[in-house]
Amino acid sequence: MVMHLKKKMILFLSITFVVVMAAVFIQDITKGDFSATWPDALGRILFSVLPVFLLFLRKIRFSLSLIIGYYLFLFCTFILGAILGFYNRFRWWDTVLHFFGSAYTAFIGIAIYNILLPNALEKGISRWMIFLFVFSFAMTINILWESAEFIGAVTGFMVEDKNKDTMTDLLTGTAGGLVVACWAGFRKRTG
Repeated sequence: MVMHLKKKMILFLSITFVVVMAAVFIQDITKGDFSATWPDALGRILFSVLPVFLLFLRKIRFSLSLIIGYYLFLFCTFILGAILGFYNRFRWWDTVLHFFGSAYTAFIGIAIYNILLPNALEKGISRWMIFLFVFSFAMTINILWESAEFIGAVTGFMVEDKNKDTMTDLLTGTAGGLVVACWAGFRKRTG
């Protein structure tokens, strides 16, 4: 029953986001803004459909809250941030999203850790190994994301240059990943 709900939720949210992102792209084209927005639109559509690949798995091991959290993050990033202009209206918006984005990816790291590690081995794993895995996972995604923003600005594929705050974004992302990694390490059962 839960699996069926997850699949329905993934399909509903993916289709909804793809339709909204496509509509925004069409609106931009009608305004004559095709060349600057097609890379953004393509990226938004690809990120919107990414969880659909989970449907090809026999069992979706990510929780429904992680799946909904993904789309909540997309909503805050794409719709509120880029389309409705929160990045320009609120100077703190980008920084807050980097913190919560890295915290979110750290929770994905925890889910991957739980999927990959057999229960029988968990007793022998130290808190530090959990911390290092979760923190490293969050930092890797944070660095890849910020690198993609930088490359987009350098190549002209990003509509706006958001790279004046690269170090702030990286440090804030580090903080988000660090908070969740500490939590993951300390929540491990001893014994």
